[in-house]
Amino acid sequence: MICKYFFKALKIFPLLLFWNCYTFTGSSLDERYQTVNIMMFPNYAPLQNPKLSQQFTEDLKLRFDQRTRMSLTNTDEANIIISGEITNYNVTPVNIVSGDRAAKNRLTITIKVDYINNVEEDKGFTKSYSQYEDFEANQSLDMVEDEMVQEINQKLIDLIYNDIVADW
Repeated sequence: MICKYFFKALKIFPLLLFWNCYTFTGSSLDERYQTVNIMMFPNYAPLQNPKLSQQFTEDLKLRFDQRTRMSLTNTDEANIIISGEITNYNVTPVNIVSGDRAAKNRLTITIKVDYINNVEEDKGFTKSYSQYEDFEANQSLDMVEDEMVQEINQKLIDLIYNDIVADW
């Protein structure tokens, strides 16, 4: 009888081990990582969206808060420090149909990220990320901007988050 329970416990043990070191939110977080400092991303793009800096920074903080067990902090002693800047925000015509007329326009956002890993210093990097969304040329940017910025931000945050947590 004891043997029966022992073998059942042996089957569950690996599952418990796995559960302890993997969060089902997409990151397996080393216990050495306790704190993250995500600084404001200032907007240095020639074309300005006044809400972009705050919106991007808060969305990035939210991602780390929701998908890791790390605490957000404002200190330079954080295990991870993420900073950077918005370097490009522009609209360009794409899908030219006849002569000079575009069927679509493209909103592109580029973010430069400085990632400092104070736990494993060799994993830090500086990298630029760029994403875009297309919209119909008969629509103005004002009509679609809020929704498109949100979609582009999520794509950028996915890339940044995955690059940072992939090696944990």
